[in-house]
Amino acid sequence: MSVPGRDFLKRRRDRAVGSIIGYAEREIFKDLSVEQRAGLRQVVLDATNGYHDSVLDLVKAEDGVRNDRVVELLEQLDAQLRAQRATVRSA
Repeated sequence: MSVPGRDFLKRRRDRAVGSIIGYAEREIFKDLSVEQRAGLRQVVLDATNGYHDSVLDLVKAEDGVRNDRVVELLEQLDAQLRAQRATVRSA
């Protein structure tokens, strides 16, 4: 897999984890014990990292060919989604 593709997927994973943990800290953690908070963080990290590893495995072509066009399209989609979120937040 190309380095830009790997970097794109890592950024998306990091954003997903940040969103989930951020929401949990604001809305859920006040009702949890310290152990439950740590457990929730660990479940989110384990599940997200496992999914991320699976995606990396699937994106790798068996014959070693990279599909950089798919990565370009995913990056364009990511930029459009961020722009839409920024527009919604400012409204």
